[in-house]
Amino acid sequence: MMKRYLTEGEQRLLLSAPKKFSDVLAQRDYAWMSLLNLTGFRVTEFSLLTVGCAHNALKLGYVFIPREHRKGKRKDHSKLVTQPVRDTLHELLNIRERMGYINHPDQPLVMSRNSKAMSVRSYQARVAHWAALAGLPDGVSPHWFRHTRAMNIMARTTSRDPRGIVQAELGHASIASTGIYTAVTREAMAAALNEVDGVVVRKRAVRQHTEWRAS
Repeated sequence: MMKRYLTEGEQRLLLSAPKKFSDVLAQRDYAWMSLLNLTGFRVTEFSLLTVGCAHNALKLGYVFIPREHRKGKRKDHSKLVTQPVRDTLHELLNIRERMGYINHPDQPLVMSRNSKAMSVRSYQARVAHWAALAGLPDGVSPHWFRHTRAMNIMARTTSRDPRGIVQAELGHASIASTGIYTAVTREAMAAALNEVDGVVVRKRAVRQHTEWRAS
């Protein structure tokens, strides 16, 4: 059973946590968490995005990831810029300006408070922080957004080949790597077991009522 992803309800809880705060860092975290959720970026790849990458993506309609930035240095990969992705990229550029940074093409897209790019460890710590505030279990990490993107595609698309869509979106070299997303979901497991146990409870209640009437 696939476990390391966010259900629809958990996505709402996590992304609503920073929305309760008005400071620019909370706004920044909401924007980049939303973008990870919308794209399924690996956090290392995402941490290397620059202002220039964002501008090119807005112009061309694709976020380009060179092979040297990818895990295992696989071939280059591109991600489609849907309208929500476009809106979030614009917001991250605006947030940089609100934080007092000039949008120079070579500068990191997401900045820390110390005038540097956010590190992978910082992304991990911020996700853990917001997950705790949202009341989610321990262990939520940026990589969960990657799994969540895949699970959202599997659940929402009407494509005849959802696994192929996931493979293309995540940049898997083999369709076999995408097989994990066809496993039983936590929601389906819970619904099925509650249904089964509910039937047992109802049958027991009927039997007890019948026995009471007979006595």
